[in-house]
Amino acid sequence: MGINANGSAVQLYYIEEVAGAIPAVAPQFKPIRYVSQGLTPNIQQIDTNEMNQNRQKATSRGGTYSVAGEIAAEMSFGSFDDLIQAAMQGTWTTNVLTIGKVERSFAIVERHTDIGVDYVYRGCRISTMGISVPLNAPVGLTFGVMGTEAEAYTMPADATFAAATTTEIMVTTNIALTEAGTAMAYATEWSATLDNGMEPIFALGSRSAYNIANGIATVTGSMSAYLIDGVLWGKVLNEDLTTHKIELVEGAQKYTIELPRVRYTQGQKQVSGPGAIIPSYTLSAGYDGAAGTTMKITRTAA
Repeated sequence: MGINANGSAVQLYYIEEVAGAIPAVAPQFKPIRYVSQGLTPNIQQIDTNEMNQNRQKATSRGGTYSVAGEIAAEMSFGSFDDLIQAAMQGTWTTNVLTIGKVERSFAIVERHTDIGVDYVYRGCRISTMGISVPLNAPVGLTFGVMGTEAEAYTMPADATFAAATTTEIMVTTNIALTEAGTAMAYATEWSATLDNGMEPIFALGSRSAYNIANGIATVTGSMSAYLIDGVLWGKVLNEDLTTHKIELVEGAQKYTIELPRVRYTQGQKQVSGPGAIIPSYTLSAGYDGAAGTTMKITRTAA
């Protein structure tokens, strides 16, 4: 009996493409620390409407396709800065990142080291980025990926592979959340999602996607917190603007995420028993002219 592929043996690497391709000489791949990933070709189906003597349908044909899927990870310092930068479409400048217009594409290689098989997903963009901060858990980081092509890959002999970072995961017991400049020590959940509004586009004569079209960056999120006074719920009722800042800390290293213009578009406040009342809030972040961005991320090294 042969060896079967196991998830524990899968290694994930990426490299930024140059002119839409993997560098031809000595490509340098970087590892992706991940919890789960599901990149796959999303294939459209072509069916015939032809009538035939057998009264039976002919086999379907594969039509156009693009690569789609998510890479789920746990936040650690310095491990995902390239991918975060690609999601924000900005450039780290003196350790500050804001939303911009710089499109970057990657080739992502999936290595099945137990059976000796490699696959490559080309033309990959980071279409979405989600940051989740639940109670008593690692800080979650999820990248939504869209790409143009998937195929088996023969690794070049001169390829090199960087070592993965070894920084500790960031956990939600080491965060600090402020709302409108006031510390919130009573929140129970916080999340934010950046969606770049991307979609694959196609052209005649090719099954794989022609390109990935860029869209409008939107930032949404959610928060839940114990009801301790009428301030937060009043902002739901009055449609007041506010700000959010959350610090993700591990030792002397941290990421600070700021949303300078936030409105609570929905709120739910239920009394379902004798225990604590925990309203939930839906966030909509918008462009702030003074900050020049909808979301800002600052990294602080040790």
